[in-house]
Amino acid sequence: MPVGAIAALFLFTIRQMLRDAKFWGVAAVCLLPCVLTLTIRRFAPPATSLEQPWTLYHALLQFMFLMGLLPLACMVYGTALIGAEAESRTIGYLITRRLRRRTVLLTRYLATTLVIAVLGNFAVLALHASVLTGLDLESLPKTPKLGEWNPGHDLTVYMYVAALGAVGFLAIFSLVGLLTARPLALSVFYMVVFELIIGNLPIGAREYSLSHQLRSTIAGAIPQVTRLFELPPDLSARLYPAGASGLSGVLVIACSALLIACVLATIRELTPTKVARD
Repeated sequence: MPVGAIAALFLFTIRQMLRDAKFWGVAAVCLLPCVLTLTIRRFAPPATSLEQPWTLYHALLQFMFLMGLLPLACMVYGTALIGAEAESRTIGYLITRRLRRRTVLLTRYLATTLVIAVLGNFAVLALHASVLTGLDLESLPKTPKLGEWNPGHDLTVYMYVAALGAVGFLAIFSLVGLLTARPLALSVFYMVVFELIIGNLPIGAREYSLSHQLRSTIAGAIPQVTRLFELPPDLSARLYPAGASGLSGVLVIACSALLIACVLATIRELTPTKVARD
């Protein structure tokens, strides 16, 4: 296997992302929860209990970042992982470097996942700092429902889940980018129907939703977050058992999507989407 060519493509993909203005736009969007937190802390009355910063911290990380902005970043790059090269007519450069198409796809996927995972972890750290900086947790009254709060532990969990989400969502959207000439429409349909609707219903199909797997991982490590879902205690315990992990579920979904994407990248003619539509 031409390891040198793979390493060159890996580094080329990272440099290509970091030099693109689109990346810095995505980075700015991922920092919106941090900006929102700073705005709330600036204009809202001071917290009177530990539950207020706790709710702000977990609600923004789960519902705004992990279930909204992180999938959006993966959608922007996943749907164009190979298609953008075909559109700009530079795909020939990539597939003539003694590499098979599936190797090109997987190398670019790994490089893009690394960049998005690092960006996601930076966004989580920024939100963590914006919520806790200047806040004396010891002086805030505790509530019986919340009990103790260990922000350091929660930060570790969210950084792990952000990286896991990048692995899963980027694989899904990389497949979508090879399935159709209009990947954005199919990606939005997938997010709305499967992740936001089916993934939040108490049915068996939710197990195949990445959002459910990520929430299960968070709830397994931080059981208190199930309060955010406003579910009956018995249903919450059944859907989000303590100690559960969605790692295997995310890896199965990601590997399945990448396997199909590799087959499509091998058998399909990679032409610009405009020409393909014509």
